[in-house]
Amino acid sequence: MTTMTAPAGQAGKPGQPAPLGPFRGGTQPTVIATGYTQTVTLSAATQALPTYQIKPTNLLRCIYIEVKATAAGNAATVAFQADAPLNVFSSLNFADAGGTPIVGPFDSYALNAAMKYFGYFLNGDARQNAVFSATTGSGASGGSFTVVFRIPVEAVARTGLGSLQNQSTNSPLTLDLTVNTSAAIYSTAPTSAPSISITLRLGGYWDGNNGAYSPTPKAFGSTQYVNRASIPALNGASQFQLPNVGLGNPVRNIAFLNYATGGARAGSGTFPDPFEIDFKGNRLRQSSILQWQYDMSEDWELSGAIDTGNGLDTGVFVQNFTKDFGTNPGAELGLGYLSTAVGDELQVIGTWGASSTLYELVNFVAVNGAPSAVQGMV
Repeated sequence: MTTMTAPAGQAGKPGQPAPLGPFRGGTQPTVIATGYTQTVTLSAATQALPTYQIKPTNLLRCIYIEVKATAAGNAATVAFQADAPLNVFSSLNFADAGGTPIVGPFDSYALNAAMKYFGYFLNGDARQNAVFSATTGSGASGGSFTVVFRIPVEAVARTGLGSLQNQSTNSPLTLDLTVNTSAAIYSTAPTSAPSISITLRLGGYWDGNNGAYSPTPKAFGSTQYVNRASIPALNGASQFQLPNVGLGNPVRNIAFLNYATGGARAGSGTFPDPFEIDFKGNRLRQSSILQWQYDMSEDWELSGAIDTGNGLDTGVFVQNFTKDFGTNPGAELGLGYLSTAVGDELQVIGTWGASSTLYELVNFVAVNGAPSAVQGMV
């Protein structure tokens, strides 16, 4: 007869079954093909791709989007727009079976900002990855680019928090993508429009089938969201409540992406300096742009040129709540999440130097159970 031995530190009381070990001890992450590949030729109009109904896996932790744009016979001096080619998708929306957005809807530049700053993994900016390329100039392949995005489903790799059960074909999760226009991607387009190939793969966890470990993450059924709201026509002195996105849930991150009206991302001279964020009458931040950029450079170890993978981004400012376990965002136990209730006031005070639209990118966790279920996780 075989006697089950509990993992180290998990011994049960006499006469009681041993408690199960942590979920991550009994499984392994996986990457699987989906069979979903689409190829389009970039044009003057946006192009919606067929909806992808997420292929059943055990638990879904992320979705990889591989994008390869191939230009040939170019003779123009190709140049990319400021957000490109990270903005190759004008719209991206990962939703539950009822159509509620989980990640999105927003463009793929906003997705990259979440990848870079929200503490899901190291080296999060797609531009910093070894597979990234963007060819400028008048060479024959000018306008070609390669980029891989990762839609975060799991919030914390150490515990699997946020991983979603994905075993149903009757009520599948879905992903919708819309390819951007040529004019949005290039300031000077290649001579011939490139073809763009999009391939999806799924990251997940296998069913470890190990009775000594929990088959699911702690607080299983919790979902982490990345949603966006916009505040248009800001100009001059402003004081306003931010849209009620995610309030009532623990908040992991809030990012602000500031765009000049009808134009590109805008920082110094347009974004407020100083900028103030108040939460329930408490000042979360009251600092200059310089101070905020110093903090971000320190937190994410960014020392490169502006608007590069290893540098800060023009007009992008992040308030994170994910470093209560270590010194970098993403080293978290959940103790530092911003605890919110429906109706809480999250207020911004500042003076915009030119007409702008402010995008508020909010990352929060809808906890299955009490919010404390995601704090101090092991």
